[in-house]
Amino acid sequence: MKSITLIFAMLFLLASNAYSQAKQDVLTLNSGERKEGKVTGITDTSVKFRYPGEEFDYEIKKTDLSQIEFASGRIEKFSAGDSMTGGMPTSNPGSSPDRHNKLAVLPFAFISNDPGMQSGSMGTLTQSTTANFVKGEYGTLTLQDPMTTNAILAKNNIKPDNLAAYTPDELAKLLGVEFIIYGTVNITNKGTSTYGSAGTTFNEKQTSTYDSNKSSEKTKGGAYTSSVSSTTIEYDTTVDLRMFNDRGDNLYSQSRHVFGTASDAYKGGVEYMIKRTPFGSKYGKK
Repeated sequence: MKSITLIFAMLFLLASNAYSQAKQDVLTLNSGERKEGKVTGITDTSVKFRYPGEEFDYEIKKTDLSQIEFASGRIEKFSAGDSMTGGMPTSNPGSSPDRHNKLAVLPFAFISNDPGMQSGSMGTLTQSTTANFVKGEYGTLTLQDPMTTNAILAKNNIKPDNLAAYTPDELAKLLGVEFIIYGTVNITNKGTSTYGSAGTTFNEKQTSTYDSNKSSEKTKGGAYTSSVSSTTIEYDTTVDLRMFNDRGDNLYSQSRHVFGTASDAYKGGVEYMIKRTPFGSKYGKK
């Protein structure tokens, strides 16, 4: 009888131990969202968190947390007054652990001597063009819509002319993405070129005269010359493209002098380089 009781006790202890090992830490965000995993560390400003089956730690700001319910049963609550660095803009609540495989394209810096090309609108246009190429090329990543990217930047008073004040890892964490793309387009108006062609047409008229002894024929006519010309503006274009991750590592950096003289020749350069980033179909090829 004692042996049976001992066996049941051991089975109960083994089952309890397995249950405690399977139980996860539960993080509750201020937004109400719950995340299960393992807390791997706590600093003055953030909590390090790891999803089951992964080896990468995410950081969640304490100001984004409501509480942590540890697997042991202990509960730690957080208040809105927990410390946070003041120099870095705040991100959306709970965005930090959700950055995995997400990518954002920043507004491009746009430089041109052509007064008809406004840097602000052209930079946004190039950003959208690049995002469309990314959407069609990077099947494994989730693209953040450029409108969302620009809205988050605007809410934090970040504009194309002061992007350089923030590091790539800061911007990635602010936007809630793992990867971020920077770009610069430089278009130089080289002036106009005129191309033309000319042709001559001869219209003739034949007349005949007769008398009693002979007849004769004469030809009369006129020559008409026409010409066609066209004038085009030629541009010289250079595109610079860089990709970083949320740790600040530079994954791709390339500057390319684009083939073609049209005003939208930059599209070909952007597409060429997007395909050769680590997530592109031609990665590693020249």
